[in-house]
Amino acid sequence: MVSDAKQIYELCRISLGYDFTEQQVECNIRKLIGSTENLILVAVDETDEVVGFIHANNHDPIYAPPMKDIVALAIYDEYRHIGIGKQLLAAVEEWARKTGARGIRVNSGIEQKSAVRFYKSCGFDYIKTLYNLRKMF
Repeated sequence: MVSDAKQIYELCRISLGYDFTEQQVECNIRKLIGSTENLILVAVDETDEVVGFIHANNHDPIYAPPMKDIVALAIYDEYRHIGIGKQLLAAVEEWARKTGARGIRVNSGIEQKSAVRFYKSCGFDYIKTLYNLRKMF
């Protein structure tokens, strides 16, 4: 999986618009890969090139049952609409069920209309529109 860091970095940059260095992505993968609280899966084409990935982790709020969060799901444009995203989501759902989670949540920007349609087609319900804020140090 660490060997996939370069391709995951490219997917994050191209498909998700994140400006994070390849070295930082690799460092994060190394840190997360052995964690029981995180799941990172890749989808590969017939030549074993990474064409998509999903990252999910635990969401254990005090106000709701345990769930999993989809942190990132990215697939190259030319590999969309052939079932890769649904397969990756199904794998996260299987992991969620096996680990006692009661659901999966995902946040998507309101400008990501195709992503919202995709998640709805996979059985996700719209909950609310929210602001995504952060404070970096």
